[in-house]
Order: sequence, then structure tokens, then C-alpha cells
Amino acid sequence: MKVLLVCKEMIAYERTAIMLLSSNLKKEGHQVKAAIMKISSTSDSAQNNNNSAVPEIYDNVYKIVKDFRPELIGYSVMTGEHYEVLKLNKILKKNFNFISVMGGPHPTFNQQVIEEDGIDAICIGEGDYSFREFVRKIEKGEDYSSTKTFHIKYKDKIYRNPLGNLVPDLNELPFPDRQILYDADPNLAAVGAKSFVSARGCPFKCSYCFNKRYNDNYKGLGQILRVRSPELVIEEIEDVKARYLLDTVAFTDDVFTLRPPGWIKEFSKLYKKRIGLPFNCITRASTVKEQDIKDLKEAGLTHVWMGVECGDEKVANEIFLRGTSNDTIHKAAQCFNKYSVKILTFNIMGLPVDKAFEVDLRTLDLNLKIKPAVASFGLLYPFPGTAVAKMAIDSGHFVEDKNTVYLESNKRSSMLTFKSKKEKMLVENLQKLAGIVVDFPFLRSIVPFLCNLPFTKFYHFLFYLHLGYCHKIRLSPIRFRNIIKELPIFFGYFKTLINKT
Repeated sequence: MKVLLVCKEMIAYERTAIMLLSSNLKKEGHQVKAAIMKISSTSDSAQNNNNSAVPEIYDNVYKIVKDFRPELIGYSVMTGEHYEVLKLNKILKKNFNFISVMGGPHPTFNQQVIEEDGIDAICIGEGDYSFREFVRKIEKGEDYSSTKTFHIKYKDKIYRNPLGNLVPDLNELPFPDRQILYDADPNLAAVGAKSFVSARGCPFKCSYCFNKRYNDNYKGLGQILRVRSPELVIEEIEDVKARYLLDTVAFTDDVFTLRPPGWIKEFSKLYKKRIGLPFNCITRASTVKEQDIKDLKEAGLTHVWMGVECGDEKVANEIFLRGTSNDTIHKAAQCFNKYSVKILTFNIMGLPVDKAFEVDLRTLDLNLKIKPAVASFGLLYPFPGTAVAKMAIDSGHFVEDKNTVYLESNKRSSMLTFKSKKEKMLVENLQKLAGIVVDFPFLRSIVPFLCNLPFTKFYHFLFYLHLGYCHKIRLSPIRFRNIIKELPIFFGYFKTLINKT
């Protein structure tokens, strides 16, 4: 059976879900291709393109569908991306005959999308086994309406099936099929940093994250946190290293430092001996153990991504449900600094609270105390179904209905309602400037003055300029041998982001 997997353009990272689905389907003998929707054209330009039946943003996908003629098209969709995906699917449905499936975070928590015209099915959880079963039934001409983990339109009726069990043993899954994405976007292969997943699941209950509701959905259907064996992780990296350009390993697990006893020590020994490349990972302050950091540093750990989120402890615990004190965050930072591991902090500004600007200033001040190599600041993105979205609605800071426009980035403007336009400007300006202030602390004293200036768009430009410098110069410098390939990619993405300001 011919299957096409579609996602929006990625900025120098791979979508693991698509790669894993491809591996599983190819194992069953199916023909699988990937297509990537380009972000180089803005939505406005796409809508205003009256000279073509197919807007430019969808053109490359349309051509692949025309040539490949898939029997099934699967879309990997995050909230914010779904608008363009729905438009694309309607265009394709008018011209081709196929079954459309939408999977990923958006349909998982917005299951009403099954009611949209042109959508034949949605996957509402882990699709490793259920998607394979779904495709197998279609190929054999069987009734596929009862497939677990799927909501399905079948013979003019919608079947809302329960979730299947979580994959109990990640070691049973094949290695992700990277080539399918590299064929679709050679830029991804040209970038030396590549992402890997060594575990699934996060047991914490942060209100801004989808994991809390996801875990609630899967209660009683398997263990939330599942970890691959160190040996298999190393084997996958070795395979990628032998076949593609690889100079930096990025682990995208929710919390890399949350592992069974002995896992990190074993992994560190194997990685140092057989891989020997710099790597980075995501951590949580409350899971940091000094011996683990020492072992990981010796193996090649260069930097970690650590959530700070909010510097006001009361707000962090009552609104974000973080359950982590500023002292714990500071001690974790001291541990990383002791072993010369760079820290990159995640922070969220523009919260549904009174005096949001003052709260955000405390977040800035905590980062100044930690002294991270890079401090990343975004605006609160109230994803549908999250606890923080409900809090924002209940407090009158956010109005959500089916027409709510979710932006593609949490770096532009806040979706919340504040007491005044001035407060909104203050919050948005601080978010744009905060990372620069962490690098140049002497600016802290004039931050309130700078935030009061109506220069949001200019600050936005500075924000991306600084972020690009931090990532491509300070953290993961472009190797000389890759500069011809990587620089055009980087500047292309940078131009696109600025154009969308």
C-alpha cells in the first residue's frame, strides 16, 4: 500500500514520529514517502495567490501526491499547524482519492477535528502499533472502524474508539527511518546536529504541558516512563554516524536525567567509548544528581536545556504546578557549572496573573542569578486542553472558542488579554529583550525604560538575531567543512522567521 506522511517544515530537527511510522510500515512491506509543507511562503501570501489553483505553500506536497498517488495520507500536526493542514487536505481531496489521517498533539487533544470535512480518521495517542494495524486492515479490505487509538469516519458514521496500550518495551521498535525525511528535505541531512530519543513519557504535571492530560488519558494502559536500553541507543547513533553527517547528538527526551538506577553510568561508558561526539539533552532541576552529571560530562555532555519557566515561586507552583523551588533550580545550576556544562534555560512570560510584568521581571532576575549560557524566553501558549489554558479562561485572561487563532510561534505576541495595551506591550517587549539582558546584565537597570518604548517589532528582530548567534556561534558552531551547506540553511530560516514578524 502507498502511504504518504506529511508535516510542516522543520527547523534543523527531525520529527521522530514520522520516521518511526515509516520504519514500522516499511517493515510490513508498504511503500512510504514523506512530503514537507514549506514555511517559506506566509499564510497570507498563500491565500492571496490567485494565479494558481494550488497555493505556493502547498505546491511541493501537491506535486508529490500527483506523482506518488498514495492510497493513504497521514499528517503529523501540532496545534497552530492544523489550519494549513486542513486547507491542504481539502485541496488534495478535490483532486485525488485517498484516506486522510491526522495524528500528533493537535488531534489527540482536539478530537472534534474528526468532524472536519475531508478528515477520515484521527490518531489520538501512540500510533506505533495502531497505525500499522489501521493500514493493514485497509489494504486487506477489512472493516477498520474499530481500530483502537483511532476515531474513524466509516460508512457515514463516526466511530470513537478507545486508546490501546502504551508500547511496553521501546526496545522492540525499529530504528527511525531518517532517510524518508532526508529525501524530502536534504537540508536536514546537511545539518551536523541530529536528534535522538532514548525514552518516552514524563510523570510530572506542569500545567502548560500536554503530558499531564496525556498521562491521565493513558491511566491504567501502561507505564508512562519507558526507557530504551543504553546498548540500543548507542547502536542507533552508530548507525546514523556511519551513514550521515553527524557531529552533535541532541537527545529530545522530556527529561534525560530521569532514568532507572545505573542507566546513566552504563550509557556514559558506552557513549564515550563508541561515539565520542558532543551531545546535549533536556533536564529538570529536581532530577539532577551530581554523579550523573559528572558521568555525562566525561562522556561528552556539552549543554543541557533546563526549565526555569517562572522566577516567582508562588506563581510557578500555583499556576504552572511546577513543584520545584528556586533553590532547587539554583543548586542544579551550580552542579552544571561545577562540571562546565552549559545551561540553556526555558522560560515563559506573559502569564494569566495580576501584575504579569512584575512576575516576568522576577523570572529575568532568577536567570541572572543562574547565569545560563543562553536564556530562552517565550510567551505563554495556552494549548487547548491544558490546565493553564483553563486557568487563563477562568481568570478572564483568555477567550477560547473554535475560531481562536493559534499562532505558529510563541515568540511573537501574547494570546492573552491583559488589563491594558500598555501592560501587553511591556510583557511582549520584556520577552524579546530578556535573553539579551542575561548576556549583558548591566542592562537590567534600564529594562523598565526599554520596555516602555514602542519598539516591539525592532526588539523582535534583535531577539532572533541574538538567538541565531547563540545557537550557531556560541553553542553549536558551524564546522568549517559544513559552512557552505549550513549557512544558507540557517539564514534562510532566519529570513523566514523575520518575515513572519
